[in-house]
Amino acid sequence: METDNTPIAPNAKRLLFAGGMAILAAGVGAAVRGGILANWGADFGFTGAQLGLIGGAGFSGFCFGIIIGGVLCDKIGYGKLVALAFIVHVLSAFVTFGATKGMSQDTAYRLLFWGMFIFAYANGTLEAVANPLVATLFPHNRTHYLNILYASWPAGLVIGGVIGWVLGDHFQMSWKLQLSLYLVPTVLYGLLFMGQHFPKSEASTKGLKLGEMFKDVGMLGSLVACYLLVLFFQNSLNLSNAVSYGIGAVLLVSVGVITGFSIGHWLLFVLFLTHALVGAVELGTDGWIQNITGNILTVSQGKILFVYTSLLMFCLRFCADFVEKRLGLSPVGLLTVCATLACIGLNLVSGVETFVMAMVAVSVYALGRRSSGRRCWRLLLSVSLEPAQLPSVSWVESECSRRA
Repeated sequence: METDNTPIAPNAKRLLFAGGMAILAAGVGAAVRGGILANWGADFGFTGAQLGLIGGAGFSGFCFGIIIGGVLCDKIGYGKLVALAFIVHVLSAFVTFGATKGMSQDTAYRLLFWGMFIFAYANGTLEAVANPLVATLFPHNRTHYLNILYASWPAGLVIGGVIGWVLGDHFQMSWKLQLSLYLVPTVLYGLLFMGQHFPKSEASTKGLKLGEMFKDVGMLGSLVACYLLVLFFQNSLNLSNAVSYGIGAVLLVSVGVITGFSIGHWLLFVLFLTHALVGAVELGTDGWIQNITGNILTVSQGKILFVYTSLLMFCLRFCADFVEKRLGLSPVGLLTVCATLACIGLNLVSGVETFVMAMVAVSVYALGRRSSGRRCWRLLLSVSLEPAQLPSVSWVESECSRRA
């Protein structure tokens, strides 16, 4: 049981609050954008496939942000990446607002696509900073403070959902006004981070080289990232299959050279695959969830369900560790239970016909999906890992249980 909650920096609580505000801004923006997809379809005549590709930019942009940010944070420090994320967050608003009703569909599509991509890139960069920053600031109680940090994501979803529900459905305000409100928490996190001293990451303090840190990722983990990049090159940049796979192969070989062609640890490979799928659900399905439920019922009811599930996630973020201890579940065991509940919930959603049935279905889905959202991250962040010495699953489970 952890008893030492002393942070390593005097401004740790301010940095934690600032990080939470940054994640909240990302949640507000994501929820509002999910709610105004129908507005974009009506204004510019987009098909469902085009709207799906615009929404998909929220997945690929996030991947770029978190991968590049994760590689650079130990080299350039947390502060520079936070400044970059702030600038990019603001930039994404101006790019998106450039889409004006009456312009050509192709131009509007490009502006909205790249606005979504840039916004998601900022979100990924912030996540690449927030996870290790909080783990560094609170080394003796990481799980607790990571739970606090990521409660701000569903809080942002609730605020963004309410914005769409009230301002969009009831007051019929423009989608640009609705979206602009995410800039309020963006400015706040910029002010909170301004002038603050950031600690060095654990890897930077230990003087670890990039090749050493990547050995556990190795060729297996890099294969997942490179394949996602290939899909981005094909679908978003419209590059040919040969060029896309050629770039992916060059990147994979480059990682091999850096790591001495280390195969990587199988546990990290599994977690990479798992987190890619979880991310696809969170940034893909969840981005459409207001529209999906809105098509089944009414648009307003779809937004109510979205706010309800986000509020439920907010509460569950504070209960996950309690559930682990009370039920005696390991992190892997909790992931298994939650994944099962999420699958059952999604299947129930596919058959709903009334609002009450929808509430029951999304509740089951939320219990599974929402309470497991950050378990993959905390599974690794709650243990101390040395390069090329990633422990076995059983050791990770015992350490997570001991330190939770």
